[in-house]
Amino acid sequence: MGIFRTNDPTQFDDIDGIIIDEQAPPPSIGGVAANVGILVGQFQRGPLELSLPISSIGEFLELYGKSAYSGNKQLKNKKFGQLRIIRAAAALAVKATQTADTKIKFDAKYVGAYGNDIKVTIAAGSNVGKKYTIQDTGVGAVLPVEVYDDVLIAGVTSLTFAESKLVDVTVLSTASEPANQVATVLATGADGTIANVDYETAIAKAGVEKAGNVLFLDVYNSVRNGYLKVHAAETQDKMVIACGAEGDNRAAAILDAANNRDSDGRIIYAWPYVQTRVDGVLEFTPPASWLAAIFTQISPHVALSFTQNTKFLSGITDLKYKESRNGFIALDAAGVCSLELDSDIGFLVKNAVTTQIASSSKRTILRRRMADFLQDSIAFFLKNYQNDVNSLEKRTEVKGAILEFDTRLVRDGILPGSQDVKGGAPLLVDTESLNTDAVVASGMFKILYKRRIFSSMRYIVLTAEIGESVVVTEGN
Repeated sequence: MGIFRTNDPTQFDDIDGIIIDEQAPPPSIGGVAANVGILVGQFQRGPLELSLPISSIGEFLELYGKSAYSGNKQLKNKKFGQLRIIRAAAALAVKATQTADTKIKFDAKYVGAYGNDIKVTIAAGSNVGKKYTIQDTGVGAVLPVEVYDDVLIAGVTSLTFAESKLVDVTVLSTASEPANQVATVLATGADGTIANVDYETAIAKAGVEKAGNVLFLDVYNSVRNGYLKVHAAETQDKMVIACGAEGDNRAAAILDAANNRDSDGRIIYAWPYVQTRVDGVLEFTPPASWLAAIFTQISPHVALSFTQNTKFLSGITDLKYKESRNGFIALDAAGVCSLELDSDIGFLVKNAVTTQIASSSKRTILRRRMADFLQDSIAFFLKNYQNDVNSLEKRTEVKGAILEFDTRLVRDGILPGSQDVKGGAPLLVDTESLNTDAVVASGMFKILYKRRIFSSMRYIVLTAEIGESVVVTEGN
């Protein structure tokens, strides 16, 4: 009799033989991503769905185009840790198209006027059939010319033009090969007029698990800020960055921030607009993309306002408005995250706060980021135990994994250790006290988790006593 493999202990003594009970080590907690930005904006072309993280500028240009569209401008003169794109397009945007000799139809890959620059040439094949040459002739074109040779129309399948990044092809008739044609452009492609509701449609596509950590737009108004506010409340898994118009002064920003508050501290209101060089011309751009650039390049335990983050804002040439100390105090009190020009350091985030001002424990962006990072990391790990046996052994296993995860974060300097706390302890993981017999019988497993996180040195106070009569004695 052969070897029998099972994890069911009730089968171990069914019959004489060799039983293999293979056990995997218990799962461990892996920290979830905390640096994924989502840009919702207008682009020359591209899919209308949430993209995978963009790995390079070359990949971005191939997919969304090299253009002066407002979405492209948000990427100028800055870097991002991880970035995903959702293209916002008008509901009435259409694809460019061209039908050759009533036999074969070419449609631009994506909606938009860009497709009107795509040309198709049909010539005799090198050996049989036809040779199709497809190219983007638009200004700033980056996609290579595509050549499909020796194509018999009767043999065209879904795979023939599957690799094309420019067009989708439909065969209309296989009665004969299409006539040759000189380079002919696709036509009737149109961007349409973008509406606020088109942004609402695009933002909704970020409402999936693990979409990203911070969502921002290319063009703002009060209606779109409202969509961001609703999205943050409905998904409760990311932060959003709102802002006003370019001409909004401090008073206008304070007033508008009051319309963009929530109870969880997920809304960042950025101000003022930022000047940078776009294609050789100085232009003011929304501050949201600059904050998102910092957000996606630093650990969640580091404040956006850390002075060393000035390196991420090196592309800024000026700010629309500059404020005094009293002005920044008013902005901070109103929950406006401001930018400043420090004469010694450069451009900085002055006060990394959210619009939530009712609870002092939820004011900072740092607190919201760390809470999401810790909670999401543990929660995704707990999926391994969904509907598992509710035993002391399993509950202890969960506790051990959380403690091990915490130890790694302390070692890496992301969380404070016992040496950073002067009274009490920085951590409590309790998997028993809340789990009474009645709770366990109901099918519930409760975990009490309390964790202190690092604060930032928002206020550095130097207490100095200097003078000719100062005497320092032991114990001072």
